[in-house]
Amino acid sequence: MPSPPSSAGTGGSAEEDPFGSAPLRRANFFAWVFYQSFYRIGWQFKMEATMMAGLVSYLAPSPTVMGMFTALNGAGRNLAPLFAAPIVDRFHSKRNALLLFWVATVAIWAVLTVYLWTPSAMNPNVALWVFGVCYTLFFVFLGAVTVAQGAVLGKIIPADMRGKSLAMGMSLSGLVNVGGVLLIYRLVQHGGFPEPKNYALSFTCTTVLFLMAGVALLWVKEPDTNSPVRRHSLAGSLRYFVALARGNQDLARLMAVNAAVNVLGGMLQFYTGYWRTHGTMTPGALVMATVFQVFWQSLSSSILGGVADRKGNRVLICVLLWMEAAVPLTAWVLGGWEPFRSNWFWFLGVYTLIGLRFPLYQFLTNYLLEIVEQKDHAMALGAVNTVGLLTVPIPLILGELARHYGYPVIFVLGAVIGLFGAATARGLREVRVGVA
Repeated sequence: MPSPPSSAGTGGSAEEDPFGSAPLRRANFFAWVFYQSFYRIGWQFKMEATMMAGLVSYLAPSPTVMGMFTALNGAGRNLAPLFAAPIVDRFHSKRNALLLFWVATVAIWAVLTVYLWTPSAMNPNVALWVFGVCYTLFFVFLGAVTVAQGAVLGKIIPADMRGKSLAMGMSLSGLVNVGGVLLIYRLVQHGGFPEPKNYALSFTCTTVLFLMAGVALLWVKEPDTNSPVRRHSLAGSLRYFVALARGNQDLARLMAVNAAVNVLGGMLQFYTGYWRTHGTMTPGALVMATVFQVFWQSLSSSILGGVADRKGNRVLICVLLWMEAAVPLTAWVLGGWEPFRSNWFWFLGVYTLIGLRFPLYQFLTNYLLEIVEQKDHAMALGAVNTVGLLTVPIPLILGELARHYGYPVIFVLGAVIGLFGAATARGLREVRVGVA
């Protein structure tokens, strides 16, 4: 097994661009923008903080069950990269690897969508099991997609244009999303699609748009590379992950930051569950929460993407982590304190913050692609995501704590974990030349 770099790289040799940039091809840039646009438009109709949380709380309104599904989500999403990273690493065409995992991901979601249209979905006890299986498998394949997607991005988009591609993709998707989600809101408001058919309608949109995202990938043309063909056993992959982290201090810190972000991302369903316990959440209000989140994440991405290209990813990662840490405390105040708790509109402030901090996830990936040589992108992405396995039991623990002691306890714990992530991120090195 080849040895990884012994020190933190800038993405290539001294003769290459110091950012480790891929050569720019306009066709690739716009193919990637449209892929991201269709992906993000589809994702809005199944967002974890709103639609998915609403469905889970409809099927089983217990914080323990919410914690269980979040743990299943995390297990699938973080275990898959351990197996997917060496597979992607062996593919000469990273795009083909991405298409392979993407087709499987969309197929699983299509099965769940079809089921929710059937009469048997009206039985929460049965639907809960079907949902659990599909939900877990979906995130298993999505974890593999995450590795392949990052590897493709590292090959086709220059480092100092990745923020621009995010901004353009989110701007396009944001315009469509707000209108599309508002249309769903009007349909739900008029009572034509009672639970769970409102989710079936929304997930149908997700499936169609995910398919369109896959079609956009067909236009991607990768540059030729001389990446080594390596074969890793499971144990060999783990050893390689460890060696990468030991040889790159920034990558090691990024693993810790990503683990903290995983925990906070796993709390999304608890916010909606907390809202439902106070009786002010309705299907219509849930869709309005989706609109708020969609609007702010599109606006935030369209502005901050360009800032990241000019100022570097590190500074924005630090700022957005502070915002991430503030989300659980905001949910506690707006959902539990008077006069806020009496009116559902106040709780939309939580989804505003969730939307604003959205680009954090992409900036973490973009930063990783800058600090690791391109030949190791797939394995480094696998390492960072696999570390998330350590956080898988945490949602189960938080769910039990919420059941016994109330949601405010887990919100405070979430804020502490967020602050740990923000403090760790301060130690990351800014790798951009000429950026203070």
